[in-house]
Amino acid sequence: GLARQFLFRRLEPYTVYTLILEACTEAGCTRTAPQRVTTEEAAPTSQPAPTVQQVQSRSVELCWSPPAQPNGRILQYQVLAVSLEDGRVRTDEDDSMRAKIVFIQNNTQANSFSYNMSGLLPWSWYKFRVRVSNTAGYTDSPWLTVQTKQAPPRGLAPPVVSHVERKPTEVFLAWTPPLEPNGVLLTYRIQRDNVGFHFSFDSSVFNYTDVDLTAYTLYSYAVIACTVAGCVTSEPTQIRTLEDAPANVEPPVVSDVTSYSLNASWTIPSIQNGEIVMYILKLNDEEVYRGKQLSAQVLDLQPHVAYTLVLMACTNGGCTASSPTLVLTRESPPSGMPPPALKVTGPESVEVTWREPIHPNGVITGYELRRNDSLIYTGMDTRYHDFTLLPSVAYSYTITANNSQGAATSLPTVARTQPSAPSGVAPPRLQALGPFSIMVQWEPPARPNGVIISYSLYKRDPAEPNVKRFIFASHHSAFQSQSFSLTALKPYY
Repeated sequence: GLARQFLFRRLEPYTVYTLILEACTEAGCTRTAPQRVTTEEAAPTSQPAPTVQQVQSRSVELCWSPPAQPNGRILQYQVLAVSLEDGRVRTDEDDSMRAKIVFIQNNTQANSFSYNMSGLLPWSWYKFRVRVSNTAGYTDSPWLTVQTKQAPPRGLAPPVVSHVERKPTEVFLAWTPPLEPNGVLLTYRIQRDNVGFHFSFDSSVFNYTDVDLTAYTLYSYAVIACTVAGCVTSEPTQIRTLEDAPANVEPPVVSDVTSYSLNASWTIPSIQNGEIVMYILKLNDEEVYRGKQLSAQVLDLQPHVAYTLVLMACTNGGCTASSPTLVLTRESPPSGMPPPALKVTGPESVEVTWREPIHPNGVITGYELRRNDSLIYTGMDTRYHDFTLLPSVAYSYTITANNSQGAATSLPTVARTQPSAPSGVAPPRLQALGPFSIMVQWEPPARPNGVIISYSLYKRDPAEPNVKRFIFASHHSAFQSQSFSLTALKPYY
């Protein structure tokens, strides 16, 4: 054409073009020398989204390449990031407003670029884009959505451990999820005294009752929370189980046994199950001691009596009784020997019976029967028939009971044998008082064998068939004087 200007359209930004002007006449054409012209810059376009080289639980390594159409000299790359951890639904506009520049790359001459984004949260969603700039402006790449990998949980609180009422061998554990799960919680496990249980709990379980423990024992519990990436262990919680009644209470040991006392001693139970608050010593089911000492003296016992001793050891959780200890006190001399019972069986015999002492205080080894302080019987029988006695005589009997430690003698019992006919009567003495009278005198019988109640004097005349009897009762003067005068006799007859 003949116009002297021309507007080139649809050129590429920041591109070098070579222009040649050709002028023509009828005779021919002439060209100018080539002239180079560079178009102005425009904002870059077609910036590819970044790609992921490596994803960790707390970092992401991003890579990107230059834009397909830089449209100028690239001055800077910026990496923008936004967290999606709260899970809300957002638009691209929301994400663009919230996005923050996390990296700036001013060296733009390379063919590829990378950036390791750290400080991220595990198992969280993030969006990344690259912003490329030149002097004419910038453009953003599409978003890249990345989820970080799982990591072991963090912030797991110690479990809350409490007692189970009236169950000293159980405790109740409760726990809460970790503050930072850092992934999908798979299981919970429990450690007791740094030893893990052989079983685990589903992530929806938050309590457990531990059984078969030892009473009044300090335990340490920790909770372990796990994801696929690992586990975290909480700080331990210590608890002492409740007190229970003691176990293995040994029976008391008896020493220094006398007739009336003994010493009992004992040891601390091998399994206390708590603080021993008292010991109770029972003698034949009656309490004789209560306290914290490991020995006691038992007084006011009876000699040669079998006693049963039982020790009870007590904590605040209850009491446990030992097996019984049997003890026999030593013997002492008998006491309380009753007087013998006497039964007169005739003029010359008495039956004697007796009972054992009220307090034998041991094994009776024999009895001694004394009559008028003379020993007449020794043995184990409790009766004796005493013969060859004298009629109408008072006899005193005592009985003595013996054991290994001594003897006890009863009070005396007196019995009189039955009377019998007197014996040993001497002939009377005769003295003539004159031709017609005789004085008769006599002596009491050598053995009266009873109380003389009368004397009888017999007079016989050979010429007469009958015998004349004179009876002198106790009130008669002849009874008292033991003499009598016979009168009206024949002279010299």
